[in-house]
Amino acid sequence: MTQGQGRKPALYALPTFYKQPNAITVVFHDGGFTPAPKPPPAKLADLTAVEPPLIHLRDGEVVLYRVSRSSYWQARIRLLTPKWIRFSTRQRNQIDAACVACERYDEARYRERLGLAPTLKRFEDIGRACIEDLEREMAAGAGKRVYTAYIGVIQRYFIPYFGQMYLTSISAKDMLAFEAWRNQQMGRTPRASTLLNFSSALNRIHQTAVARGWISERVPLPKLQGKGEKGQARPAFSEAEIQKLRDHLRDWHLQVTGKTAEMRRLLRDLVDVLLLTGMRQGTESMNLQWRHIDWHEDKGVRYLRIWVSGKTGPRWLIAKHECAAALARLHDAQPPLAGMSFEALIAAKLNRKVFCFEDGSQPYEFTHVFRRLLAELGMSKNEAGLARSLYSLRHSYATRELLGGMDIHTLAKQMGTSVVMLERHYSKLVATMAAERLA
Repeated sequence: MTQGQGRKPALYALPTFYKQPNAITVVFHDGGFTPAPKPPPAKLADLTAVEPPLIHLRDGEVVLYRVSRSSYWQARIRLLTPKWIRFSTRQRNQIDAACVACERYDEARYRERLGLAPTLKRFEDIGRACIEDLEREMAAGAGKRVYTAYIGVIQRYFIPYFGQMYLTSISAKDMLAFEAWRNQQMGRTPRASTLLNFSSALNRIHQTAVARGWISERVPLPKLQGKGEKGQARPAFSEAEIQKLRDHLRDWHLQVTGKTAEMRRLLRDLVDVLLLTGMRQGTESMNLQWRHIDWHEDKGVRYLRIWVSGKTGPRWLIAKHECAAALARLHDAQPPLAGMSFEALIAAKLNRKVFCFEDGSQPYEFTHVFRRLLAELGMSKNEAGLARSLYSLRHSYATRELLGGMDIHTLAKQMGTSVVMLERHYSKLVATMAAERLA
């Protein structure tokens, strides 16, 4: 019998912290069985505290947890709806994080009872939601051209300054600080019309927040100051300059091809329509459709009557007889209307834009191409150094009509403005008109 045969192996109980192995190998030596030495116990300093993966508070309605990508405690809360609301406590200490999470939970429950959204939205979130609303209205054709200015104000000024603040926490002191910052960014004191856009844009943000239940309509909102530099009337074109513009536009589109040529051709007709009707460029002109144009007969004479809708509401205006030629050119430039006469087009009342490309799409704006035209002709500014724009054509219309003897009350109705506004900007012309009677 060899050494080790017939000897029964000893049974040893494994500690509970060991996993039961599938097999075990026991080695016998001549001196008998010698168990492997146990590792020395770890020191307390070498031990790492293990935090529980989840910390439940408020009967499980508030839960704290960690994520690998952040050193802050994260939290989620559950209200009457089954959906969890998640946010960062921005606290590294567990006790501080628990206080923040419970405060947010209590506030959310209170807001929920008032019928408001359970969590507050930062100004940036509300501002971007407001921009979406404005763009949606413009895309549907229900928006105003001034909405573009509102969007620019929100993107360039409101969001960069107030972005991480809550709308309900903005104070009058914050508004004063914003106005100083805005003026510094603009490099000047804004005019009253510019300040009106700022106030209107802020009101739209407030309306968006109320409509979506993010704040109560009873929450007061600090107002922006409305006093700015007095606006100046846009410079008009003289009769000689108007003729120079129209002569140059007659063949300007022949120098180029493609969309650029179409753009210049459209600009020619747009300039004529603005000069011959006094309508506003933008909301009124770009929303004009063929169904808005009608013949009006009075005492055996036919007049072109155009329905427009602008910032002062809808109105009918009477176009100069010469305007029919510009509209006829616009008709000829639209291939889908080639089979109709101009008279038939007016009678058909088609729901189709007047100022559009051959494919039916519409230019977003005419500002840049008109600036290029003025630069080529050396007419970008008047003698006083004031920059001209497409709106100067409306000013030119008013100037021509007043000098021609049109009654200021009739002109106000034609242009969709007030007598006070006309007197404010054209008071010198009104006095000139009365010179013969006053002398």
